Amino acid sequence: MDVLVSILWYAIPSIALYLLVAALVVGPRLARRPRYRVGQPWAHEPLWWTANPQGAQLAPAADGHAVTGERGGARGSW
Repeated sequence: MDVLVSILWYAIPSIALYLLVAALVVGPRLARRPRYRVGQPWAHEPLWWTANPQGAQLAPAADGHAVTGERGGARGSW
């Protein structure tokens, strides 16, 4: 009976702790969506972007402001 009690008190909580840590580490990875890998077919609609909408004969920007080439940079001030 002493061996069984020792296993219940020491081995089972240790194994449960290891399984809990493993579940916390592996769980989020299994819950993520699959990543796109090179060579796989692209399952989404194409999204075309251009830095020069006027040069591509596109409509003005979505916010209604005209697109000019006079401003630029991170703050649009150079």
